[in-house]
Amino acid sequence: MIETKQLWEEETRKIRLLRVCTDLVAQLLMTRPLSAEEADRLIVGARSFALGLFPDKGHVFDLVYLPRFRRALQEAGARKMPGILRKWEKLTQ
Repeated sequence: MIETKQLWEEETRKIRLLRVCTDLVAQLLMTRPLSAEEADRLIVGARSFALGLFPDKGHVFDLVYLPRFRRALQEAGARKMPGILRKWEKLTQ
């Protein structure tokens, strides 16, 4: 029982950390004038952080967060999408 609670608390902590990270990245993408390369580094860094928390879940990150980051950049008026988003768009077409 105690072990299950500890596992649940650890999972909840990881989810909170990922949410803070992805919220921060989305906010930066929407509010800062970033080049495509800078945006790419932010997104790749967030993905690496997520994989550190949840190994083997890169596909979930791609499905959930890459569309969110793409929308954030579009709303900010980005003219060129970062490389990671261009690759993802080709895979999903």
